[in-house]
This record gives sequence, structure tokens and C-alpha cells, in this order.
Amino acid sequence: MTSGYKAVVFDLDGVLWDGEPLYHEAFNVVLRPYGHVLTMDEYPQIIGSSVEASWAWVLNRFEIDEPPDKFYRGYDDAVLSLMENHIEPLPGVREVVADLNDRGLPVGLASASLRQWVDATLTGLGMAGQFAATVSASEVKQAKPAPDMYLEAARRLGIDPTLCVAVEDTRTGIRSAKTAGMYAVQVRAASTALPPIEEADSVIETYADFDLSLFE
Repeated sequence: MTSGYKAVVFDLDGVLWDGEPLYHEAFNVVLRPYGHVLTMDEYPQIIGSSVEASWAWVLNRFEIDEPPDKFYRGYDDAVLSLMENHIEPLPGVREVVADLNDRGLPVGLASASLRQWVDATLTGLGMAGQFAATVSASEVKQAKPAPDMYLEAARRLGIDPTLCVAVEDTRTGIRSAKTAGMYAVQVRAASTALPPIEEADSVIETYADFDLSLFE
């Protein structure tokens, strides 16, 4: 295992906070008037996907013959409304991010969420000033699993992607980070944690297991 990495890029939902239950509920806020509910068994099918890809899957699943963009505004409103409630980072997140900053390591974020959700989440977590660069899905040509978000995050940090560690929770995200040339860590601390992903370079159950020796 190579050490001496120079930067870290985190995903957001399911990595910094347990956000997927909120997004799941926001889908159902929009779907209930149509007589549909996205179940807990179905929701993992879209975790880590862009809003556009997620809604395309959902509409196909329920055979709703409407254009996906008809649902984006209502979904956006539902997410932001639910985010008004107090939100907390996953245990150990504040400490790890603070430690990385104390070491002078550039810390970035690459999220498939929309920009307004990224900003609202980081503000709600009280962590808005702790990331040197943040990239949302709307700011790159292709969303995950394409490498665009991680490549752009590395560019904004001024660090070669091969010298970056990515922290992810989904197969889509791990593939994106690996394609960008990064060392990919799967964290399984959220309630929606997936089984260990083979493509990940390492898998941790909690942030207490985060290996700071990667940067030595």
C-alpha cells in the first residue's frame, strides 16, 4: 500500500452525515400524491446516483409517464424543507476533518447532490469552512461513476489525483474515485451502509478506523 498521500476528498451523504434517510423521505413526499412509496428495499438502487438518474429510475419503476424534470422542483423543495431540522455529522467526522486540517492537508468534497443541498448540508453540520474545495454534480460534465467530480476536486485542491484519498460509501462513488486514480476508502458508518465493496482499497466501519498513516 502506497503512503504519502497529500489530500483527502470526501463524498457527502452517507460519508459525512447519515443523509440518505432524508433523501429517501423526500422522494416519498413527492411520490405519495401519485399513490406510490419507494420502499427501503428499493432505495439502495439509486444511492450514489445523480438526481436525474435517480428520478429516471423511480419513474420507470412506478411506470409514471411524465418527464423527470417535472419532479425536480418539488424534490428540491422537499429536501431543503427536511434539512431545516437539526442535522449531525457521523461520529468521528468532526475529529478526522479537524485533524486533517491541523496537519495542513487539503480537504475537499465531491458530492452527487445539487449545489444548494451541499451548501445547506455543510452549513447545517457547522462544517462549511472546513473544506478547501467542494464540487457538486451540476458543476461537471458527467456525474459519478464517471471520474469528473473527483478530478475536478483534485484540480481545485491543486493536488495530483493519484496523491488523493477518496472517502466513499457506494459502489458508484468508489468506481468514480478509482477511475480518477485515487486511493478509495469505503466507510460503512451510516445506517444505509452497503456490504464491503471489492473495488475499494480499504473498508472502515467507523471513523475511529481512519488510517492517518496514509499521509505519512
